[in-house]
Amino acid sequence: MNNNMKLTMILLAAASIVLAGCTKESSSSSQQNSSIPTNTIVNSETSDNGNVSNTVKGDISQIDVNNIHSLKIKSSAATVTVIGDKQINQAEWELSKGNSKGMDTKVTTSIQDGTLLIMLKQEQKTSINTGPLPSLTIRLPYKDFNSLEIDNGFGNISVESELSVQHLNVSSSAGNITATDVLGKKSSNISTNLGNVEFNLPDQSAPLYVNLSTKLGNIDNQVSLEKATNTTTVVSKELHGYVGEAQSESATLNISAQTGDILFKK
Repeated sequence: MNNNMKLTMILLAAASIVLAGCTKESSSSSQQNSSIPTNTIVNSETSDNGNVSNTVKGDISQIDVNNIHSLKIKSSAATVTVIGDKQINQAEWELSKGNSKGMDTKVTTSIQDGTLLIMLKQEQKTSINTGPLPSLTIRLPYKDFNSLEIDNGFGNISVESELSVQHLNVSSSAGNITATDVLGKKSSNISTNLGNVEFNLPDQSAPLYVNLSTKLGNIDNQVSLEKATNTTTVVSKELHGYVGEAQSESATLNISAQTGDILFKK
């Protein structure tokens, strides 16, 4: 699709989402946290960075994940990066922020039923937000997690290196998604409504069923697929096939973009 047209659509969507989405977050976050008992708050003395409008880089906070089997990371507007790291034994997060004066930003962490929730909360201070999006970087130790879920309203998401997870779910309303050397052992679901997806397949021997689809964009597949099928309808495109030998009980990888391109490679 035409790059100028795509850029125009992204800028228009970005403006509406930042103004509406962040305000919605401040009103809905209290309802969401009400389901999590207050006595499950972890690192409460460091999880709230308060007003970081003049802070370039925040302190690194650590969370013990020995008894954690699942993770959820939620944000309304930020650049979110999740990195697997074999050199650490606790989860670490760090919030970086430019000099935006339009909103207050803080991170809260809580645990419920073995699931760690890391939430980036934002409260709109003025009607117009200026400056760069906050950047949330999370490092996870290498251990077997049942699921990793990342949900970002507006902003890019990057997931990379040395993560062991059964189910991987990454979604953004408006933003690019990049996944490098990370794959759910049973299922992976990557989706964005407005943005591009780049998926770098890790070396793996287990068969994998791949389902790629975009409503308005292109699919660039650089991986050899067995039983591959291509479908094009007007502007939408779909590609299905297997990495390795086709098997009915293969792990699944679903990548979808409503408006955006998909790059699938090794």
